[in-house]
Amino acid sequence: MEQKKIYNAKIVTPDRVIQNGMVIIEEDKIVGIEEYHPTSIGPADIDAEGNWVLPGIVDSHSDAIEIELEPRPSSMFPIEISFFELEKKLVGEGITTIYHSLSLLEENAKKQIRQNHTVLKILEDINRLSQKHPLIRHKTHLRYEITNIHAAPEVEQCIERQMIDQLSFMDHTPGQGQFRDIEIQKKLLIEHRRYSEEQAHQIIESNMQKQKLEARILLKLADLAHQKGIPVASHDDDTIDKLSLVKDWNASISEFPVELDVAKKANELGIYVVMGAPNLLLGKSHSNNLSAMEAIKHDVVDGLCSDYYPASMLHAAFKLYHHGFPINVAINMVSLNPARALKLDQEVGSIEIGKKADLLIASEDQKRPVLHTVLVDGNVMCQMNYRTPVPVSIVH
Repeated sequence: MEQKKIYNAKIVTPDRVIQNGMVIIEEDKIVGIEEYHPTSIGPADIDAEGNWVLPGIVDSHSDAIEIELEPRPSSMFPIEISFFELEKKLVGEGITTIYHSLSLLEENAKKQIRQNHTVLKILEDINRLSQKHPLIRHKTHLRYEITNIHAAPEVEQCIERQMIDQLSFMDHTPGQGQFRDIEIQKKLLIEHRRYSEEQAHQIIESNMQKQKLEARILLKLADLAHQKGIPVASHDDDTIDKLSLVKDWNASISEFPVELDVAKKANELGIYVVMGAPNLLLGKSHSNNLSAMEAIKHDVVDGLCSDYYPASMLHAAFKLYHHGFPINVAINMVSLNPARALKLDQEVGSIEIGKKADLLIASEDQKRPVLHTVLVDGNVMCQMNYRTPVPVSIVH
């Protein structure tokens, strides 16, 4: 069987860097990782030119599909355009496995993309289009707002039919969670959503009065997801007491805990803690909540997700590296650890023999990662031919 080699590489494995190494690929799998230069070069072999060879990025939570479909209010583009245009961007950012996060907010949500019927149709479309030889691996992540009480039967059906690959429960009621500081939410509504101050006040008051789904129904949905092997996540955990409920759901992931003590407790309970790569890259939460860097320095974060900005993933990993974290630790944050949380780590997430050959070749422009080549299933899916080569730098 014909093999393909990536050689002259700095290979980042889960626990070390192999200098001047070589990855050997057969069909779609990694079959060898060697610490020497090949004795012969074949026409399909790739010279990494001394640059990093990294595992493909696994992004557990990305809102990018919503923005691609509805870039402006009432401007909905066809999924057949948006899906394939978005994946070209994603593969160019090093993301080889994506969890498209769709917010099941309410039937009459202002954003059409978050209305019940729209979300359910998009889930079907993503599952359909992901079978058409796409560039990367496409998964679905349903974010269920627990004030959307009438959508519970549809969520149950999605789980039963295994239309989703991850389920998270959200509660954006003002005064708790992400919006525990009501003034922050008001500012968001005025500055980002373009509401007047009076309209923002009315929205907040109305949202505070919304009925929430009964605990027994949430537990039923979580149990069903668990039975079907679908990972369950909580969202914006703001108290240690709330983590007890999360454990009742058999949730394995806590997304964006808003307090350090909550992140620490989730970590102690064996729940994967996921923070936003944009938060890390920018140095703060846009909602004035827990800093990703602070949480990582306290060793309570397992993985990063792109949230609303896919390009942040590779940049965030390299920011950690240039802040003194070992490169393998930094890269695991955007690859192996998310794969483990999502139960994909036997297939993707790291450069190990037997795993899928989802690989990145990257150099650096000072501290900025520069992506050159992306392979998925051992095939080159993206190639950037920069006019000036950029050397790798080593942090000591």
